[in-house]
Amino acid sequence: MEKQAQPPDDLFEKMAGQMGSVMDSMMEEMNSRNYFRSSGRDSWDPPTNLYELEDRLVVCADLAGMSCAQIEVWIDQGVLHLRGVRPKPEIPDAQGEISVLVMEIDSGKFHRKIPLPVPVAESQTRASYRNGYVWIVLPRAAPT
Repeated sequence: MEKQAQPPDDLFEKMAGQMGSVMDSMMEEMNSRNYFRSSGRDSWDPPTNLYELEDRLVVCADLAGMSCAQIEVWIDQGVLHLRGVRPKPEIPDAQGEISVLVMEIDSGKFHRKIPLPVPVAESQTRASYRNGYVWIVLPRAAPT
């Protein structure tokens, strides 16, 4: 005796109903006051701006809570790399149970790759860190 396949519409409705109940229970869990779970991502990308000036490119990356020593910067085959690990923010003088109500600040490993639109003089590149921003100045390469 052969099994009769369900029509595609019936299968879709059944799957949609199952997914709806799964999504409902996930939303209930997420809305609880004491909910806290890591997003599970292996890394994150810091927000970055790339500016082009007549004689140079300038990159600004938002990496608050870090020091220069915690950030690696290098260029490989026309791509600027920023890599490091940002620690989680710590609440000063916190004791007892902490409930996370909003969590928007990324932490952990990051490796941002920024393709450079023009050739740069890699040996003249310089980076600085101030007020939570990494500034990288990339002078244009001399025409060959």
